[in-house]
Amino acid sequence: MIRIKVFKNTTLISFDKQESLDLRTSRQFKNQMMDILKKPFTNLFVDLEKVENVDAEGLNTLMAGQRLSEMNQSQLSLFNVKKEVLNSMKKYDLDSYFFFCDRPKPFSDDLLMV
Repeated sequence: MIRIKVFKNTTLISFDKQESLDLRTSRQFKNQMMDILKKPFTNLFVDLEKVENVDAEGLNTLMAGQRLSEMNQSQLSLFNVKKEVLNSMKKYDLDSYFFFCDRPKPFSDDLLMV
């Protein structure tokens, strides 16, 4: 379900197939994200390209990751966010809590292709 790539203090999490970030899928995603963000000064990029929609549980998971990243002086960045996912965030005024990027600049293109 989830793929993780690491390069020094930067980690990329992506999804293998089309998913919804919901009650069914959030637990595994949250556990893996929290394990990564427990280390201080970590850059975590979450590629949401294959995430079709996010429910309240998925939003809570992303918010928990954002809070932990702030506590550990880390950075959680979201990219490839689909309009439907962004609309879910906006519905609850959560979009301002996240850093959105077009592409993860600290990663080399070679690493993203691996």
